[in-house]
Amino acid sequence: MSVAAGRSRGWRRWVVIGAIQIVVVLVLGEVAVRLAAPHHRGLRMLLGASTRASDFSDADTLPEIMNRTMLGFSPGSVEYGFVLNSRSFRTREYQPGPARGGLRVVALGDSFTFASGALPHEDHWTTLVEEELDRRSDRPVEVLRLGVPDTGPAFQLRLWQIEAAGLEPNIVVMAFFIGNDFIDDQGDCGVFGGGDRGFSGRLASVSTLYRAARNLRRVLSAGGEPATGRGSDGADGTKPVMGQPVPAYREAFDPGRPTFGREQFIAIENQRMALCLRSEEAAFRPLAERAAEIVKALSAEVGESGSRFVVMLIPDQFQVDQALVDEVLRTTGRRREDYDFERPQRVLGGSLRSAGIEVLDLLPVFRAAPGGEALYRPRDTHWNRRGNELAAAELTAILWSGPMSGRRAVFADDFERGSADRWSAVENSEKSTHERVPRHPPATGESSNSR
Repeated sequence: MSVAAGRSRGWRRWVVIGAIQIVVVLVLGEVAVRLAAPHHRGLRMLLGASTRASDFSDADTLPEIMNRTMLGFSPGSVEYGFVLNSRSFRTREYQPGPARGGLRVVALGDSFTFASGALPHEDHWTTLVEEELDRRSDRPVEVLRLGVPDTGPAFQLRLWQIEAAGLEPNIVVMAFFIGNDFIDDQGDCGVFGGGDRGFSGRLASVSTLYRAARNLRRVLSAGGEPATGRGSDGADGTKPVMGQPVPAYREAFDPGRPTFGREQFIAIENQRMALCLRSEEAAFRPLAERAAEIVKALSAEVGESGSRFVVMLIPDQFQVDQALVDEVLRTTGRRREDYDFERPQRVLGGSLRSAGIEVLDLLPVFRAAPGGEALYRPRDTHWNRRGNELAAAELTAILWSGPMSGRRAVFADDFERGSADRWSAVENSEKSTHERVPRHPPATGESSNSR
């Protein structure tokens, strides 16, 4: 054997050995990420994406369904200045069964319901609604905030079945965000976003290690400033109480700090504006029909339980902020005439109303706010304090004076007609057990818009 041949064979051997080592490292890394993700919130956030196709119908317990979200089942962790309760929600502690001697409202939704983009508990719309209803009512009122970030209607339907139904609320409010709830948990929705396309997307769909690395790169290149407020201790070093806010958070919270860099924020809003493109109406209709189907299923189950059901449609910032629209159009070269900005609310709201569902459309109210008044946090996509106040005022008015559909939905008029005897009976009743009967959302049809 010649010297050259020997060197060639040796070189190939080292290449093979190196390749095997790389494969082994990648496999071990993949296994490590998969094993660690259920126990590490940071990893879940990197791996999670509501735009991936998700099916929650086979989840039968709260930890099981929560661990499929970026939040996970993490009782006692501190999220944006609030200690999650023993059921892993950013709300007070609660017990199954009806509220004793008072009224209970359950709020379902995504990040707008969870924290409205890191907003302090005291400034959140659920807190403001609770305070005002409690002030008006002659019975205690509690609003339980069962929002979970990065989730959509399919998740909220299953959460009702697993957790919220056992709380026997008087009223259920579903907060539907126009910006992404049409595509959340639906997979690849084409021009509207969702899913992962191309080679990178296909690789991310099968490799958790690659998806974590790719998403970390996206986070680091976002250009914004991450929100603060996670931690374990209160202002005086004591352990915070589960289901209660951390007092120091509100003082440290900076409402004027942007979350995203300008380019990323404009890209997000441009993607969401596609829902309103006139040229994409045919593609939008199946998404709206699917969303309406799930919301109607939830409404039917809530109605069967004896509770009142209200859907609050939350507008995206581009529907309210004309200066933002102008900035997006400058980057895309499109015209205002290319969009029907009211279509999402018109189509979904019309479908729900035709089914007899109460709908609070906040778009007209937000557009009618005094000129120049900011309702959303800077480059964040969520409401600021003023936006939460405006939404809370409208929702409070609807809940207080609107139609009292639902056997358990009672407010001022009912108290005046002697409902005290009824609530006395409730107070003396045995605490109901929290049995969970597995139910399933409507089957998702096979289509390009299904996740």
